[in-house]
Amino acid sequence: MLSSRRFVRQGLAILLKDLRLEWRTRAIFTSMFVFTVLVMVVFNFAIGADPERIRAVAPGVLWVALLFATVLGLQRAVQVESEEDCLQGVLLAMGDRSALFVAKAVVNVCYLSVVALGALPLFSIWFRIDIISCLGALSIVLILGIIGLSLVGTLFAMISANTRTRGLQLPLLFLPVSVPLTIAAVYATTELIQGRGLPDIRDYLTLMVVFDVVFFVVTLLVFDYVVEE
Repeated sequence: MLSSRRFVRQGLAILLKDLRLEWRTRAIFTSMFVFTVLVMVVFNFAIGADPERIRAVAPGVLWVALLFATVLGLQRAVQVESEEDCLQGVLLAMGDRSALFVAKAVVNVCYLSVVALGALPLFSIWFRIDIISCLGALSIVLILGIIGLSLVGTLFAMISANTRTRGLQLPLLFLPVSVPLTIAAVYATTELIQGRGLPDIRDYLTLMVVFDVVFFVVTLLVFDYVVEE
């Protein structure tokens, strides 16, 4: 009981610290949101005005934008934590280091959720897609995808935090592993945009849930070894 309370207390302390810091600077969120919008603008002009092509490509554009926004946000976060060995100081103060992983993953989920919330209206307007009719089911896909990206991204951000080439190593580790999740999210979003419902994307949702659960459990088991220098 005491260990679980300590785990929650330490995790909340890290979570609130990161959220307060981001609220003051808004550096990570701003860079992620601007990058997401720029990606959608570029693809919007590149695709053209063909409605069929737009419907076929739009889900991929959305998830590619969120995928690379995750990399950008994690790189900024790792840069902040690596200054003056701040990360090592936090690790020394932690009783259970997995609380750090959970807190960082939740912070990244918050960042990505706000970015997606702001990007969806623009996505709907620029790509002329009615997301209101499928907003409930689409929200489930977005939540599962965002959780998966945050879990994988946080793990590899911690792995690359103490390396000299972390700016290069993070995307090289993160992007290939996140491919199954991204593919499932793109296909599920495509089905929903075309008017299908949750029963039609059950397989994709199952894959996303399994991906999230496996990475969460495995990371909790190995995180102490991951953050060792």
